[in-house]
Amino acid sequence: MKTLLLFLTLALSTLAAVAQVRPDSASVPAKRFYVGLELNSISYNMWDNIKKVGGGFTPIAHVHLGYRLTKRMNIQAGLTYGREKEDVLSGIYYVQNDTIINYYRSKDIYGVAMPLTVQFTPFNPNRKLQLYATASFIPVIGSVWHQYSEEYEGNRVITFEVEDSGISAVATAGLQLNYRISSRLEGYGKANLLYRNVGQESAYARSAKSVALGLNYNLNL
Repeated sequence: MKTLLLFLTLALSTLAAVAQVRPDSASVPAKRFYVGLELNSISYNMWDNIKKVGGGFTPIAHVHLGYRLTKRMNIQAGLTYGREKEDVLSGIYYVQNDTIINYYRSKDIYGVAMPLTVQFTPFNPNRKLQLYATASFIPVIGSVWHQYSEEYEGNRVITFEVEDSGISAVATAGLQLNYRISSRLEGYGKANLLYRNVGQESAYARSAKSVALGLNYNLNL
């Protein structure tokens, strides 16, 4: 966790320093703004250590707006929404008199995630194929609801229920490989190698990895 926070701090410090310096014309990209669409396997996990409740959602697609500070450094802001809903029969118990007890597990988890990302490459920016180091700080606004219930002779009774909502945060870091298809279009693949819940500990975050594929479209701005 300390390593990731140090990496993010250094990345944001570098970003602030670059923003204060007017870049040379040779280092300024011709098209500075871009929009993009990304398909990602990442799950945004929300966890409350006090209530001992948590859960995650896996959005199908992310959209983002990016800005090229220099030919080697990009920043972008994204947006995505996801929901995980479930109401399933988790088990059946037969009593001696042939009475059946059905056990149900229900959940409803949803949220909005807003990835704020810094990308940097130390290599020649004129190459068609470019490798970036990438780091993201991701505020997540969402809600988690879990319920367990039993159904006996047609009557369903709640045995456990817990809910939590609010703002949490996730931090990720990894590598991204970009390929320039044309002056307008760029494709990329990304692997998030480090994932942490900011300020919280969860079993999921300690082993989470994800991959993504996306397209960027350069704007005339």
